[in-house]
Amino acid sequence: MSGELNDTVRIGSRVRMLDQAEGDEEEYTIVAEGETELTFTCISAASPVGRAVLGRAVGERVDVRTPGGLRSVAILGVMAPA
Repeated sequence: MSGELNDTVRIGSRVRMLDQAEGDEEEYTIVAEGETELTFTCISAASPVGRAVLGRAVGERVDVRTPGGLRSVAILGVMAPA
């Protein structure tokens, strides 16, 4: 991840997370609700994952209730918007 490091997740942050069950690392940009250019690398702040990680910091583990069931993720990195 390039860019300036941040302590907490906010709208516009790029967040690197580890899915605890699957062992997969994922990286997403948290975007405002209604953002018109959603892609596979963006998550709405209004989504279950977006709501769960907003305001959280690197090293925190978060349980997220998604339509697919309970998901536990660890926040590995938070970067400021480019």
